[in-house]
Amino acid sequence: MSWWWAGDLSAAWKKPGVQGGQGSVALIVGVTGIVGNSLAEILPRSDTPGGPWKVYGVARRPRPNWHENCPVEYIQCDISDSAQAKSKLSHLTDVTHIFYVTWASRSNEAENCKINGLMFRNLLQAVVPIATNLRHVSLQTGTKHYIGPFESFYNFESHDPPYSEDLPRLKVDNFYYTLEDVMFEEVAKKEGVTWSVHRPDIIFGFSPHSLMNIIVTLSVYAAICKHEGAPLMFPGTKEAWNCYAIASDADLVAEQEIWACVEPNAQNQAFNIHNADYFKWKHLWKVLAEQFGIEKYGFEEGGKRATLAERMKDKGPVWEEIVKKNQLFPTKLEEVGGWWYVDTMLSGDAFISCMNKSKEHGFLGFRNSTKSFVYWIGKMRSQKVIPNCCFNTPTTHLSYLLHFLSSSATIFYNEMSWWWAGDLSAAWKKPAAQGGQGSVALIVGVTGIVGNSLAEILPRSDTPGGPWKVYGVARRPRPNWHENCPVEYIQCDISDSAQAKSKLSHLTDVTHIFYVTWASRSNEAENCKINGLMFRNLLQAVVPIATNLRHVCLQTGTKNYIGPFESFYNFESHDPPYSEDLPRLKVDNFYYTLEDVMFEEVAKKEGVTWSVHRPDIIFGFSPYSLMNIIVTLSVYAAICKLEGAPLMFPGTKEAWNCYAIASDADLVAEQEIWACVEPNAQNQAFNIHNADYFKWKHLWKVLAEQFGIEKYGFEEGGERATLAERMKDKEPVWEEIVKKNQLSPTKLEEVGGWWFVDTMLSGDAFISCMNKSKEHGFLGFRNSTKSFVYWIGKMRSQKIIPN
Repeated sequence: MSWWWAGDLSAAWKKPGVQGGQGSVALIVGVTGIVGNSLAEILPRSDTPGGPWKVYGVARRPRPNWHENCPVEYIQCDISDSAQAKSKLSHLTDVTHIFYVTWASRSNEAENCKINGLMFRNLLQAVVPIATNLRHVSLQTGTKHYIGPFESFYNFESHDPPYSEDLPRLKVDNFYYTLEDVMFEEVAKKEGVTWSVHRPDIIFGFSPHSLMNIIVTLSVYAAICKHEGAPLMFPGTKEAWNCYAIASDADLVAEQEIWACVEPNAQNQAFNIHNADYFKWKHLWKVLAEQFGIEKYGFEEGGKRATLAERMKDKGPVWEEIVKKNQLFPTKLEEVGGWWYVDTMLSGDAFISCMNKSKEHGFLGFRNSTKSFVYWIGKMRSQKVIPNCCFNTPTTHLSYLLHFLSSSATIFYNEMSWWWAGDLSAAWKKPAAQGGQGSVALIVGVTGIVGNSLAEILPRSDTPGGPWKVYGVARRPRPNWHENCPVEYIQCDISDSAQAKSKLSHLTDVTHIFYVTWASRSNEAENCKINGLMFRNLLQAVVPIATNLRHVCLQTGTKNYIGPFESFYNFESHDPPYSEDLPRLKVDNFYYTLEDVMFEEVAKKEGVTWSVHRPDIIFGFSPYSLMNIIVTLSVYAAICKLEGAPLMFPGTKEAWNCYAIASDADLVAEQEIWACVEPNAQNQAFNIHNADYFKWKHLWKVLAEQFGIEKYGFEEGGERATLAERMKDKEPVWEEIVKKNQLSPTKLEEVGGWWFVDTMLSGDAFISCMNKSKEHGFLGFRNSTKSFVYWIGKMRSQKIIPN
């Protein structure tokens, strides 16, 4: 683990080919569109990678008033006309990069393929031969690459999400495929020219001229509701109201497209691009209502769906009145209302794509979708496209906007500074950890699933805040698989106050406490009692004597938002995705007890900071963890393999099909270490997961392949057979496996956390939000599928499970 994401990422932007005064010359085709407009604003800035940039912009319409101040050489040209394209673009001999971000709509997909292929080919044939220094062609398509054209939405068997870029094309007409084929053919004619394809989802951005601008469409709808005193009712289906959805901020899409031009590792690749967070329209709808001062809003249960096209069909005169009354930029309702598009997008479950490939190639940009939504409404208002409605003056609206955006996130929405591509290593150079002083960690729960990761990562020479000396506390004797770990091991039962004070009395040099353990009892009231006692005993033993103590790190989990195990799926908890600022539930929860103990004890010592970390299901290594899903499922698979039985999913149909998240143990450890050395992260709580989605139906195939099992899946119908039921008489089978494969001696009840896995796979997964963590500067992530495979391999290397 090299902390690459915390290092000097700015090196990737220092390209010899774009320095020395040479600069770059961009041609944006579709410059007045939703991403074209963002490219036109971002490229000319002095800090944009690959610059300085000279920018040409092509569009079919005359240059609009709102575009006049943009430092772009504007060319009005209809590229569907080959002769006009060659005539009007003949002087673009200096172009180095083409950004193709436009499209045309026709009555069916066959016609879409024809017109869009023609336009792109005309453009490339006009520019590529004459642009002697052309280096890159960037093509923007979208998520329809995976689901087919608009005309077949929800009526065609497409790929199952989340979508990765390597999925095969569908056997259906799709003008995105046509565009790619045209690009491949034309680019191949010129040596040295690279390409990239970018696939956003619903785009949040600014352009009155975009065919697919959901922000302006919903804002116009809301403005009409406000004007008429009508409730703001959601025009989509119940599925769209309740499901997880994604969006792509237009500036973010532009950033990725520019990144792909200057990053060699990104060239000749296709990338998904979205904000890397998840929202629900039921939550964003409240934000829209607040933006327009509408008190009554929501989803109307029962009855026939009323689409936007139906609701807005006679509202042209109303919009004219709003435009006149508010002195807006003159537009007709049909120009700003993309009713058909929004009605289509809100017709069912959202289409989720995966950002892992983009992140693994080095693009770490992201947006908070709610803040993005508010920002672009504000941008529309600042350009007089939509009314202020609930704000008396633009200044009032700006104040509201800046209040809504946290200070750590406003950087995204003002002068875009490419902070995520800059020298992030500065955040890790802490004076307190330099000059040979070092840091001293105490890991409580050192043989647990995250404790083990901390024990491996902290002693490394490149770990931030180091060099680290490490103590590790656990209740059991030191296990064989832990012996080579460079940690001073202390066997101690911290539930015994006297033993804790006695055995930990020499830890006067500790600077950082990592508390990553817990104990299980028969009910939550007892859990609160024992876990509170253990943590208090530990803190009261160490805090008074550790004269240089700087930070206490507490690990809890997603149950902070959903309540204890005993009430899973039986208690009305918060609605996901969960953010760290949600109030506590009115129920016993030992996580709350741990926080309260920490706040009380830390307050007794001046200068000590704290952090709370809330992972989801953890993928990691430890035979001793009460909640290790990797080892449990691996043991189950090993038993199935030995008995020649199919590997059947032991959870519910909801768990099989839903989106799920996981937290890689090393990633959790990285965030906890980051919070110790990053001042902006101290005295804060953070969610932590891999920042991707998966489905157990997909991961189950991976598990079967890892154990060479051909028959696997989910059994439809009948009563669910839990792991606890399936494994209740399998101790002799496991003994045979251990003996046959010369594994580390374990009993089945030690490695099989059946109750935990059965609980986790009992229904829909619990999704938390990573926006706060990212906005504070933690950009770590994992590919959950690769993480799953890695930890199975780690278990094998330690002889816990068989090959």
